[in-house]
Amino acid sequence: MSEYAEELRGLVSDVVGGTPVEARSSDEVWRKLAELGLPLVGVDEAAGGSGGSYDDLVTVVRALGEHATGLPVGESALASWALAHDRAAGERVTLAFGMDAVYEDDLSVVRIPCVPWLRQASAVVVYGRSGGATYVDLDAPGVEVHEGVNLAGEPRDDLVLRGAAMPNLPGAPDLAEARARFGLLRSVAVAGAAVGAYTLTRGYVMQREQFGKPLARIPAVATALATMRVATVRLDAALERAVANLARSGGTSQRFLAAAAAAGVTAAATAATCARTAHQLHGAMGVTAEYPLHHYTKRLWSWPEEAGAEADCARYLGQLALAGGEAAVWDELTC
Repeated sequence: MSEYAEELRGLVSDVVGGTPVEARSSDEVWRKLAELGLPLVGVDEAAGGSGGSYDDLVTVVRALGEHATGLPVGESALASWALAHDRAAGERVTLAFGMDAVYEDDLSVVRIPCVPWLRQASAVVVYGRSGGATYVDLDAPGVEVHEGVNLAGEPRDDLVLRGAAMPNLPGAPDLAEARARFGLLRSVAVAGAAVGAYTLTRGYVMQREQFGKPLARIPAVATALATMRVATVRLDAALERAVANLARSGGTSQRFLAAAAAAGVTAAATAATCARTAHQLHGAMGVTAEYPLHHYTKRLWSWPEEAGAEADCARYLGQLALAGGEAAVWDELTC
C-alpha cells in the first residue's frame, strides 16, 4: 500500500465526496482533479508529472471508483507515463490499444474503437499490433474522433486515422507491460465500485425493515451481503499481489503479467457478483434513476469488458498453463 494512501484517499473524497453522485464525472470535477495534479500521478516530475508511484495511482483510481466517479485519471496518468519516456508528459493524453483496429478502404483507413475519453484529449498514445507505440495529435490532418459511450455513459470514442502522421515513440514501454498496467487499473476501479455498491447495499438492508426487523437480520439477506463482501476481499488480495509483483519484479516479468491477468479474471467475477446481488437486495429501489446504485452497477457492468477484459486475461493464463503446465501457473500465482 502507498505510504500516502490515507492522504490520497482523503484528497479524492474532499474533491468528489460532497458532489452529488450524478455530477461526479463532470468537467468541473475533472478540472479540480487536474489542478491537484492527480492525472499525472506516477509520472516523474522531471518529465512534467506529479511524481509518486504506480501504487499511488492505484490508490487514487480505487478511491474514484468507490465514489462512482468515471474520469480519465488512470488513462491520463498511464498515457503520460508511456509518453514521458520520449517527450514531456501532458494531462490531456489518453491511451489506445490497436489490437481490435478495423482497416477500411484497402487498409488506408484505420479505426480503433472504444478509446476512453478521446474527445477530451489533445493527443493519444497508440499501441499497435506490432507492439510499438506511436503519438497521435488529435488536431492533426487525417485524424477523426467519432463519439460513443459505454453503458455507464462514459466517453468511449472511435479513433479514425486517414493517413495521419503517427511519430514513433521508441522509448515507450512495451505493449505487454502497458496493457497489463492499464488492465490492472481497470480492475482497481472495479474494486472501488464494488466496495461502493456493497457499502450502499449494506446501509440499505440495515435500515430497511420487514416484519419488525432490519432486512439484514434475515438469513438469506445476510448471506447474500456476506457474498458481496467476500468477493471484494478476494479481489483486494489479487490486486495487492499484482501491485507487489510489479514493484518487486518489474512490469515485464511473467510473474507480474500473470498476477495482473489473475486480477482481471477476479475483477470480472467480483463485478458480476456485486452488481447482481446489490440489485437483488435493493429490489425496486435499486433501479430508480434517483437512487445512486445504478451509478455503481453500470460501471461494474462496463469496466471489466474494456482493457484487461476477462477473456483476454483467461486466455493469457491458459497459454501459460499450456506452455509450462498447471503447476507452473499455480507457482506463478501463489509463490
